[in-house]
Amino acid sequence: MNLTNQGSPARTVGSRADGIPSHIAESDNAPRFVEYVDSILDLAKLDQPITRADWDARLEVCLTVEPSRKLRILVPQEDLRRQGAFFTGPKWAQRLASVATKQQKSSSAAYHDPACGAGDLLLALARMLPIQPTFQETISRWGAQLSGVDISEQFVRLAKARLTLLAASRCGICPPMASKLPSDPFPKIRVGDSLIPSQSVPRSDVVIMNPPFGYTAAPATCSWTTGRVNAAALFVDRSIREATAGTHIAAILPDVLRSGSRYRKLRRALREAGTVHLEKPLGLFDPQTDVDIYLLHFEKSHDASRPMVAAARPRQGVGRWFAVRVGPVVPHRDAESGPLVPFIHARSIPRWREHCTIAETRRFAGTLIQPPFVCVRRTSRPGCGDRAVSTLILGEDAVAVENHLIVLIPNDGTVNTCRQLIQRLESPKTNKWLDARLRCRHLTTAALAEMPWWQEF
Repeated sequence: MNLTNQGSPARTVGSRADGIPSHIAESDNAPRFVEYVDSILDLAKLDQPITRADWDARLEVCLTVEPSRKLRILVPQEDLRRQGAFFTGPKWAQRLASVATKQQKSSSAAYHDPACGAGDLLLALARMLPIQPTFQETISRWGAQLSGVDISEQFVRLAKARLTLLAASRCGICPPMASKLPSDPFPKIRVGDSLIPSQSVPRSDVVIMNPPFGYTAAPATCSWTTGRVNAAALFVDRSIREATAGTHIAAILPDVLRSGSRYRKLRRALREAGTVHLEKPLGLFDPQTDVDIYLLHFEKSHDASRPMVAAARPRQGVGRWFAVRVGPVVPHRDAESGPLVPFIHARSIPRWREHCTIAETRRFAGTLIQPPFVCVRRTSRPGCGDRAVSTLILGEDAVAVENHLIVLIPNDGTVNTCRQLIQRLESPKTNKWLDARLRCRHLTTAALAEMPWWQEF
């Protein structure tokens, strides 16, 4: 992933005049970061004598894990998580590059990374590109095939330097070089903001990206959402719209884009615009980053006018037997006015039990839910078992339900159907299915409605 949180013109993270991302520039370690970048740039000049052992050692670290390690030293982990700023790393970069190159029969295919950062994905691609008879010819050919954009001048320079060093390594070059490097290697990798409409998008056969996971304001031109949105969704949105017929998009994205209700319209636009070849959950980004991700492989349709294929509605799942909705009470927003009514929230009801005596009350003028019904806690961490912790609510009086609970109301109005649902929610099959369907930290009404009505559990 890139090191900068690109976004709309209202983004909260940018670069200073010296090209340093602002969230790094504010760190006490900013001078050390500049020194590190300068050391890589000096190494990429290939004009100073160096022993083979030192050369190989320097290449090993600067072409693999060292940039990520430097990032974690320079910037507090909580800042990285808040801004969604992490390097892709060799593991995911290699996997994504394999998907990106698999369908390309031509060795001269063009690749573009709209959020290139320090070049991890471009390096992974370059490792798969053929080398030419000379080092200079290799630089020239790769420079014609690889393009990228980042808001940080420092990282653009670092990406170019690392690609130069990779070319030297693959061509067997050890400094000092007798002939000069090109004056501007990799001219298609440049400073810019891929989410600004005026930023041109180069023609490419493949768009490869692991964009920022931080949140930013959706632009006024966004047709599928408003307010704060995951920046990665905006990168996907623009890539879909700007891609020409036959272009492939290979991306590592936060799993909320695959499974979250907020991004349902974006997923619909994706399927309307082309073919989704792969949507594969990958689990956590890395041990230090508490974000689940997935791999997307999409191909823009050759027939831009083809009709949208509607997603299949569940016919045999939970949604056939229950109305599924979020509890209507938002405690810090809804005024305590209206009649005094029984009130339940996630902390007031027992797990996996039937509950009929509701002691807590509040005033609420909105929608009440008439028992019997099942409540499922929305907070639900993947991989920890008990994904759909539930409670059966009984009694005579209608109940106000907090919005941290999902309410499932039986269509037949019977307690027996509610008990059958809870048996299925407790099943290991449900945990396994939800882990595959939903990697974000909250259950959605759509996921529960789609959940199979297990015949054996």
